[in-house]
Amino acid sequence: MNYTSGGYYIVSATKRPNYTSEKVIPKSLFSASSCVSPFYPSLDVLWNGDIEEKLEYAQSLHISNTEYEKLEKWIIQMSDLNLFGYPNVFVDVEYAKTFHSNWLGKASNTKIIGVATLEKYIIELIEFEGLRDVLPEDRVVVENLLLRSALISEGKRQLLGYEILGYIKGTGSFHSYLCNGLEKDYSKHFNFKVNNFGLIETLEEAEKCASFSNEKDLEAEEVLWLPWAIYEYL
Repeated sequence: MNYTSGGYYIVSATKRPNYTSEKVIPKSLFSASSCVSPFYPSLDVLWNGDIEEKLEYAQSLHISNTEYEKLEKWIIQMSDLNLFGYPNVFVDVEYAKTFHSNWLGKASNTKIIGVATLEKYIIELIEFEGLRDVLPEDRVVVENLLLRSALISEGKRQLLGYEILGYIKGTGSFHSYLCNGLEKDYSKHFNFKVNNFGLIETLEEAEKCASFSNEKDLEAEEVLWLPWAIYEYL
């Protein structure tokens, strides 16, 4: 099956949100939503932080102030070339690898992930959000990526599982089913399980949950919920 890319991200493990079910969700997990997992780099700091915040961020990455300045300059260059976009998306996995190698070598438990879904779901998302009607200069990087329908990289990788994600138009970000604790609803209607990464094991199960999320009157974000494959790049 061919999967269309939704971008590449660098995330770290996070503790299970306390509003989610401890019976279903593991203590530590990875998510493609910045609502749940920490993402790198933090543009809130790079672009909007004061000097003290930037120094603290450099310390958290275990890099010198000089290295932090190089990091910031590199991200600006990538952004100017539309190769990196707000809030945390790389358009090519090699750029994510470069960032990780240069500035995250000492950061623990981080992964380079790629998110992707079937072309039919990309088409559905584009139509649902009216992305073709958005002027090119008003689109964020992820939206241009979706419209190009580029296939996810087949480089050295492993499939971690699937996550139910809803794209937030104009932001470049995704909501996760975990943002609304939908695992409780899934568990009431299905034999819902996740793996050690907090992800759904099969596309079939993910499709069933996504369809349920869109059809039922649930307390959830008003987005188009779709099944997205989450790959780790090695």
